[in-house]
Amino acid sequence: MRRTGIWMWVVMVVTWLSLSGCLRNRTMPPGEVLPDPISHRAYPQQVALEGLESYVVSGESTVQASQDQPLSVEVPLRAVSNKELSVQYRFLFFDKDRRLLKPQMQWRYTTLTRAQQFVRGSALDTRAVDWRLEVRPAR
Repeated sequence: MRRTGIWMWVVMVVTWLSLSGCLRNRTMPPGEVLPDPISHRAYPQQVALEGLESYVVSGESTVQASQDQPLSVEVPLRAVSNKELSVQYRFLFFDKDRRLLKPQMQWRYTTLTRAQQFVRGSALDTRAVDWRLEVRPAR
């Protein structure tokens, strides 16, 4: 009986020590955000989201800009497969300091086929000097 009492005491002490250690760990600082390995210069201007990179291709974009008119972009897109592909797209526009200009363009719906289709977007601000096209599956 005596050995059982000693082992119970040892188990209780170990349990108490482990619980007191767990309580202290609750005061740990939050996790740190890791830096993005892709710089803004290397980030693609035409981005396929949510797995569309295997289904959508684009051609050479046309950009028009002047001092008195906002930046305007046209990009040819098409589906790689023989099936129609329902997607949404939007253009984001940035100023010279790479800040996103607001208001942002709302998502627009279109259906892509194997034939090229041109999507267009225009900045609402003459400060726009750069752009990004995002394409995602239609919702």
